[in-house]
Amino acid sequence: MPTEPILNLISFDTCPYAERSRIILEEKELSYKLTLIDLKDKPDWFLEISPRGKVPVLLVDDKAIFESVVINEFLEEAFEGQALLPDDVLERAIARSWIVYVNDVLMAAYLKVFFSKKGEDEKLATGKKEVQGALEKIEKHLASREEGPFFLGKDFGLVDAVVAPIVTRMEASDAVFGKFSGDHPLWEEYMKTILKMETVQVARAENLTEKFTATLENVKA
Repeated sequence: MPTEPILNLISFDTCPYAERSRIILEEKELSYKLTLIDLKDKPDWFLEISPRGKVPVLLVDDKAIFESVVINEFLEEAFEGQALLPDDVLERAIARSWIVYVNDVLMAAYLKVFFSKKGEDEKLATGKKEVQGALEKIEKHLASREEGPFFLGKDFGLVDAVVAPIVTRMEASDAVFGKFSGDHPLWEEYMKTILKMETVQVARAENLTEKFTATLENVKA
């Protein structure tokens, strides 16, 4: 891009999807504004730029990009800095495949656990089983790497940014649900690596563990 645009990421306080994009903004060392809105009282200006009424939205000057996966790829393509996708076209496709899997399978299963209410034992059990199934496949992938410690090897990338908000919330949800992810030692080691990342910690909401735990306890009430 010829001149560096003004970047404004619109979210709510504990949005996991916006957390992904904040990680990329931090990894790229980009200047940006973070605008938080109330999802229970969405401003009219936000509804005009977000067709689905969802966050995150990234305003690039006066133009809106929505969907975190799209926002992250834009940031990767538009700005220099740490490369977060492989150079090889096949490896980039593999990375994108895992992004879709983490988003559509692992995150979906985890949210099923998260949104299960008191008395919905079958939904909770199904969600836990689906999380374990997803992590079994991820464990096999982690075992197949030629090197680590990140999802695709030695370098942090877009896949890791998509996984990171799940990791930070699993750290919190153990207090409510207990550890339900099963025996996956490589995943556990990977979680520790992600939690040590400075950009992951900067991107997470202040007091995320306390806020997220309180939300889970309210759901279970």
